[in-house]
Amino acid sequence: MGWKLGWLIVAPLAAFSASRAHADEPDFMTLDRSIALGRFTLELRPRYNVITESEYPERTEGGTIRVVAGYRTGAWHGWRATIEAIHADRIGPKRFNDDGGRFATSPYPLLPDPSYTGPNQLNVEYASEGGVRLKLGRQLVRFGNQRWVSDNDFRQIPQLFDGATAAYSGIANAELSGGYFDHLRDTSGNVQKLRLMLANASWNFLPGQALTAYGVFHDQPKTVNFTGFADNSYRVAGLRLEGGLRPQCPIDIPYIAEYAQQKPYAGGDQRIEASYWRAGIGLAAADWTVRADHEVKGSNHGQYGVQNPLTDYYAFNGWTLNFFNTPREGLRDSWLTGRYALGPVTLFAEIHRFKSDFGKLDFGRENDVGITWEILPNAIVRLQHARYDPGADNSGNIRKTWLTFSFTL
Repeated sequence: MGWKLGWLIVAPLAAFSASRAHADEPDFMTLDRSIALGRFTLELRPRYNVITESEYPERTEGGTIRVVAGYRTGAWHGWRATIEAIHADRIGPKRFNDDGGRFATSPYPLLPDPSYTGPNQLNVEYASEGGVRLKLGRQLVRFGNQRWVSDNDFRQIPQLFDGATAAYSGIANAELSGGYFDHLRDTSGNVQKLRLMLANASWNFLPGQALTAYGVFHDQPKTVNFTGFADNSYRVAGLRLEGGLRPQCPIDIPYIAEYAQQKPYAGGDQRIEASYWRAGIGLAAADWTVRADHEVKGSNHGQYGVQNPLTDYYAFNGWTLNFFNTPREGLRDSWLTGRYALGPVTLFAEIHRFKSDFGKLDFGRENDVGITWEILPNAIVRLQHARYDPGADNSGNIRKTWLTFSFTL
């Protein structure tokens, strides 16, 4: 991986030099000036974690922190470069297990935020006036609504991808985008090979309404998994309709309807065949939101449940991560969401009810609540608490509490 990181570090300079050598137009913004007019970035995020799970004799308790420092150049003929480093560590005594390899042997519930120091985002990007955007190098990827691919940023080490992305928005009310990635830096700081291709086409057919077709092609024969299959490579083809209906009043009606099929790909196990769908609707104003959603991660007759190994786990199916992997019977999640803002303070709550897609199993319930205080425009404090209680067909309760301070510059 050393050669790859070295290449990623010098790629911005190489791209800038190549563009300058072929530029015929007057150089109103020199390369040196572009670098000088860039900006330094800084993120500081300490967090205190408390986790209790009935299947473990000890309680996880302790602090973690991440510091991300970087530099983003100014634009030069549409080109920019970003270079970041990250340091993640614990604060104070270590009364937790941060090693996924000891998940079954440690007396502490898993807190998957290990210590790590290394490069973070390292990329060069280009944007033209004609609507072309390119990015090459190590980058965060938030694909669509992040149900299939994201940076999983709740963790102290974000999930990043090495590769290239391209987008084109030169077509009226539409955008085409895609990407190819050959390495993944996971949320434990490990770099592993993968072959991931993404394709997306979105059309805003009416103001505030979007229809999106997408594809995910993930070759992961050696990825750690929970299915028991030797090869978990899959492809997903999906269609999503989302937006907001605004009647003649200050209240919006947000909605989403999505359907996808997950099937084997690049030698993946033939049992990988199941459907995914979600439907949701709500009411929203400037200071409050209420909505109801229902998601089905389907099952192939109890042999396999839809998996999302690259998703933002904390954005779906509850904050306790009890459904980090989908049971082979599939998962039906019905949930209610509420949000209320009072000045700089925002209250948030979700209520989940879980059942299987195959076999009519009761998988329990989860309640999540949070409060966020925006101290400054670039500094917030957030307190979150999640409670999972099992149903008749599973066991083990989970309680998680996080207190997070976040400062960005």
